[in-house]
Order: sequence, then structure tokens, then C-alpha cells
Amino acid sequence: MLLCGCHVTNVIAQCNQMRRALDYKLEKGETEEVKDITMKAAATAAGAGAFVALGPTIQSMLVNANLGIVSTVAGADAGPFTVHFWAPMSKWLISGASFMDLDRPTDKISIAQYTALTLTGLFFSRYSLLVTPINYTLCSVNVALFGSSAWHLGRKINADYIADKPAAAPAAEEAASEEKVA
Repeated sequence: MLLCGCHVTNVIAQCNQMRRALDYKLEKGETEEVKDITMKAAATAAGAGAFVALGPTIQSMLVNANLGIVSTVAGADAGPFTVHFWAPMSKWLISGASFMDLDRPTDKISIAQYTALTLTGLFFSRYSLLVTPINYTLCSVNVALFGSSAWHLGRKINADYIADKPAAAPAAEEAASEEKVA
């Protein structure tokens, strides 16, 4: 139930972010773009609703068609007709975005955010191997999330707390000592 609550909260937060983005675009006078985004979102929601409604029928047809690997995958416990498949697949977007931005400037990296992402990747990598059915897709995406987030987190900690700062301090000390001499 806790996991469900987390997912519902996440969906609400993402919808709020979309609302804020659309409000911002409307303020800038980008009405046509807002209409386009709204139409695409409505079409996506309608398509998803149709797939949810027709999913069991399509799955039965594929499994009973004896199409070899296609029928096997369609009938799998963690196959494409279950949440065990689609949740990790959508999570690849987070990991992919993190991998695409490996050289992100450290001043744009949030320690709190990347700590949360790194720990999420770590904990859910283990969790994915404990649930029934064992979910290797969830494990792989969380290993990727852990790796990419730990990379960013390590770079941020190194830049803020470990690496030597630019030599601005010695220059300031020399200027102060020159003032005393003069």
C-alpha cells in the first residue's frame, strides 16, 4: 500500500509540474503550443485507456496463437501485460536522462536529489530480486539508475567538498600583505 501511495503521489506531482509548465507557456502567449500539448496528452490518455481495457483480450489472443517467443513473452509473469514490465520501462527515461547528462555542471547538481536517486537505485536493485516474479528488468534499470546517479553525486561531492578551490585565496592574501607594506 505504501508503494501505491508513493506512485500516486508521484503522478500527482508530475501532473502539477505539467500544469505549471502549461501555465508558464500561456503567460508567454504560446497558446497554440499549449493546445498541441493538451491534444497529445488527451490522445495518449485515450490510447492508454484503450490498451488497459483491451489488454487481457490481446494477451489471450497472443498466448493462444502459439507464436513462439511472442506468445511466451506475452504470457510471462513479468511480461508486457503487467505492471512488472511497464514500470521499469518507464523508469528507463530517468536513467536515460541521467546518462545523457553525465557532464552536467556540478553547480546544477542537487545533492539531495541525487542522493535520493542513488539510494533508490541501490534499494530497488535488491528488491527486484526478492519479489515474485523476479523482475530482471527492474533490476537492470535500478543498477543503471544507481550507477549514473552515483556518478553525478560523486562529482558534486568532489567539487564542493574535496577538490581544491581555485587559487583565489592566495591572491587575496598577497593583495592584503601589499596594502600593509604600502
